[in-house]
Amino acid sequence: MSGAPSHIWAPQRYVEWINQHLGFNPRSQQQSNALSAYMLDDLRSISPRVDADFRAGSLGAKPNQDIRTRIVTRNVDLVLLDPAEPGPLNQARIATEHKTLMTAHGKARKNRYGDIIAYANHVHNHHLSAIAAASMVINTSVAYANPDAFAQNLVRPQFQADRWQKLIKGTVQLYTGIPLRERPNEPSDQPEALAVILIDYDGMNPARLITAPPAPQPGDPAHILTFYERIASLYAQRF
Repeated sequence: MSGAPSHIWAPQRYVEWINQHLGFNPRSQQQSNALSAYMLDDLRSISPRVDADFRAGSLGAKPNQDIRTRIVTRNVDLVLLDPAEPGPLNQARIATEHKTLMTAHGKARKNRYGDIIAYANHVHNHHLSAIAAASMVINTSVAYANPDAFAQNLVRPQFQADRWQKLIKGTVQLYTGIPLRERPNEPSDQPEALAVILIDYDGMNPARLITAPPAPQPGDPAHILTFYERIASLYAQRF
């Protein structure tokens, strides 16, 4: 990745977190909180405007924050909001939701796709100009062992290497194919920014970050730096 040599970007820091917590439950909030903190550091390093607003107190960060519409409340992994806005509507300026796909690249990937669409729609129903961002962590390991009790005796299907790689590629394409919203008058079920992150983690041994294709490459809409650049640009335009 480009950027200052001294900066370690969120995907690598997230993999380091995994390696410090081998066997972690992917449903836990801990791993989402860690990724939120790393992404916030990155965004502030890339966007002078976001960083300046934080320093001035006109922008604040709330992990695991409820976002309300007129009829529904949804908890979101990270919300950057205007502390002066009394709410409950129009508080959120930037929201980020993290989704993880550790295994079951079939039905589960479609469910996570639907989650992202529903999340974006909710954020925009809260505030039409809010920036709905999402990260999608995709595990490429065919040998992942889920630590949940219900999965202990499951018999996992066996995949040949070429079939598994085709499945992973299809999963990546599913998420990178989500259209991104440019203007507040565009469909509300589209996120403004989406980062797709690939890892190789079997649940027991150290994980590694996958940067080669089919992982998004620099300049691709779902690459982590493009993700930050989109958020920074749209924030400067809308707020």
